[in-house]
Amino acid sequence: MKTNLEQYSKEDHGIFKKDIDPDVLTISDTLISNGYQAFVVGGCIRDMLLGKTPKDFDIATDASPPEICKLFNKAKIIGRRFKIVHVYTSERKYFEVTTFRSDVKKKTNEKKFKKIQGMLKRDNVYGSISQDAFRRDFTINSLYLDLDSEILHDYVNGLDDIKNKKLRLIKKPSISYQEDPVRMLRALRFESKLGLKLTSECKQPITEMAHMINNVSPFRLFDEILKIMHSGSAVTGYNKLKEYGLFKYLFPYTNKILSENQIYNDFFIAALNNTDTRINDGLHVNPSFIYAVFLWPYFQELEVKYSDDSSSGIDRAFKKVMQSQGEYIAVPDFFQSTIFTIWSLQSSFLNLSSRNVQYLTEISKFRAAYDFFYIRSQIDHELKFYADKWYEIQKNVKGKKRERGKKYYGKRKNK
Repeated sequence: MKTNLEQYSKEDHGIFKKDIDPDVLTISDTLISNGYQAFVVGGCIRDMLLGKTPKDFDIATDASPPEICKLFNKAKIIGRRFKIVHVYTSERKYFEVTTFRSDVKKKTNEKKFKKIQGMLKRDNVYGSISQDAFRRDFTINSLYLDLDSEILHDYVNGLDDIKNKKLRLIKKPSISYQEDPVRMLRALRFESKLGLKLTSECKQPITEMAHMINNVSPFRLFDEILKIMHSGSAVTGYNKLKEYGLFKYLFPYTNKILSENQIYNDFFIAALNNTDTRINDGLHVNPSFIYAVFLWPYFQELEVKYSDDSSSGIDRAFKKVMQSQGEYIAVPDFFQSTIFTIWSLQSSFLNLSSRNVQYLTEISKFRAAYDFFYIRSQIDHELKFYADKWYEIQKNVKGKKRERGKKYYGKRKNK
């Protein structure tokens, strides 16, 4: 890997100011006019070079967080271990502005790490743009666009890797994964979502170091799994989680059942295909749904186990699933309630009485529970008759709600 700076003009890299959010240009101009450097960096540059529309833009600068805040009326420092600044351009719109970081401790020129639970934790200190470039994870995420000159700065051969569809870590893979095991998840997410190929030297250590994913905060892992499953390439992401030996550490109880009953794997694929279709069609996806899918085998096993209990077997099974799984991936309470509703309603779809139909269709999470049941019916054909009946029912309910909405709107309009 190259360690020298390569600079590319806009004609060479193909990104122009018209491609950048105007608010980002304003923030950049403010920093530059006050004597600071300003670069658009990271995923937004990567995505534009790959022909994709970036979701957001991040800015890197040599200005410190307090200096950044002085330049903008609405700016807020967040974070404790490492401070970044959110610069607001409207009530709900903000951009992340970070100060160049370094792995090198000032004065001593010593790399500063702390070993915590087997992970290498850096003491973050401010540095130069080149130091910032080398402390990032992948080469494709370490490209800096100077919005003043429109020159792309590449210290790590990132542009060539993008052109060659290569996914490569900047540091030695074993060190990089130990610093932050989440990079293993990011690697397979970028492979799945962006169509890149992880180099063999970066791929090989993952199976050996997969167990280190359990050193990561269970709450952080909740978000990281959603990023993979909501990328539009969930099926590929799921298969890679298994291929790299990560799934068994993330969902150990499900994995044990999966190894004994492959029908659940078919259910997962069907559910994830459904999720990919919705994501790629621009439709909303409830984060609870993915976890309802992955934890369903464990819940079913416990529901049978507790079925003779005098108390509610469903309640007890649900609490046990969330408690046990929470040691690995913690599902926030807000999403747990939706998962409980989805699971607890499954048996009710076997009852087609008019009373039950009215009851179910008035529940707020009815559609999510039905979607779950419908996907189950694609694998368990004994459920297909009921799924088809409920398809007609929910279609009629949807039509009636639309009619009620039109009548209500008409009345409001005539007032």
